[in-house]
Amino acid sequence: MATKLTVALPEELSRRAKARAALEGTTLSAVIRSHLEEFAAGLDLLEEAEDLRVVREIEARIERGEEPLRDWEDVKAELDDLPR
Repeated sequence: MATKLTVALPEELSRRAKARAALEGTTLSAVIRSHLEEFAAGLDLLEEAEDLRVVREIEARIERGEEPLRDWEDVKAELDDLPR
């Protein structure tokens, strides 16, 4: 389902976006949607970068001995002992 969105643009930006749509033989909505999709993909990259930063932080704590490590067999045994 599509959502309608009203956006106020500076006149010059509006003119350029309309010209781009005309050159591409498409609509203004399609041009703006395409660029918003690219922008959203960039946000996904930022989220992945933050995830990577957190992983590296945890790895550094492990190397410094600040993060406890547990053997998988011990964890599995604890999980198996949990009430169902």
